[in-house]
Amino acid sequence: MSNKIGELYINMPDVQSTLGPLSLTSQFKVSLLLGDPAPLTAHLTKCGLLGTEKQEQYDFLCAEATLPGSTFDMAEEYGSRQGVIERFPTRRVYSDFNLTFYVDSKYNIIRLFEEWMNYIDPLFSKDSKYQGSPKGQDKDQFKQNENYFRFSYPNTYKKNIAITKFERDFIKNPNNKNSKPKGPISMTYFFIDAFPTNLTALPLSYEGSTITKTTVNFSYSRYTVDKNIGAT
Repeated sequence: MSNKIGELYINMPDVQSTLGPLSLTSQFKVSLLLGDPAPLTAHLTKCGLLGTEKQEQYDFLCAEATLPGSTFDMAEEYGSRQGVIERFPTRRVYSDFNLTFYVDSKYNIIRLFEEWMNYIDPLFSKDSKYQGSPKGQDKDQFKQNENYFRFSYPNTYKKNIAITKFERDFIKNPNNKNSKPKGPISMTYFFIDAFPTNLTALPLSYEGSTITKTTVNFSYSRYTVDKNIGAT
C-alpha cells in the first residue's frame, strides 16, 4: 500500500507545472498621466498640486484598482425565421472603473480630485470665476448664496489614465547565477478620455485609527489593452 501511495505521489503532476504561475492581485501600477500640457494641468499646477515628484507620489498612493469589464447592448429580432429569436449586439458599453488612494498627511490626493472636479464644473461669483488656488475656495466671494456653476468644455478636462498589471518574475531562475533578468509579461489598460465622476464619502471616526483612504469613480469613452509579451 505504501509503495503504491509513494508511486502515486511521485507520478502526480506538480500543480504549478500544470497550471503555470498564477497572477497576483498586488502587482499593478496606476499612471494618472497628468503632466501633459492642457488647461486642466495649468489649473492643478496653479493649485500647487502638480510637479514631477507629486505626480509620481499620486501614482504610488493608489492602494486598489478595479479593471472594468465591457458588455454589449443587445437587440432581438422576432419572427424573421419561424420559431427563432435572433439576438444581435448593437453597442459596446464600458463600465466605470474605481481607484482607491491612501490619503497623504497634506491631503493633496483629496484636493487633486476635488480641484479636477472644480475645473469640470467651476464656481462663478458675481464678479469672477474660481480659477484655482493653493488655498482652495477660501475667499468670501465664493461663499455667497447667488454663486452658480457652469460646465467647462469636455476636451479641456478629459485625460488618459493607464493601469498596468504585471508579475514578479523578473528573473527566470533566481537560484541560477547565470540567469539573466527578463522583461516581465504585463498588460496595460489605457482609458481614453477619462474623468472623475464621484469622489466617495470619507468616513471619519474616533473608534480606532486606520489609514485614511478615498475612492474615486471614473468614466471614460473606451479603453484599449496592450500586452507586453516580455523577453524569453
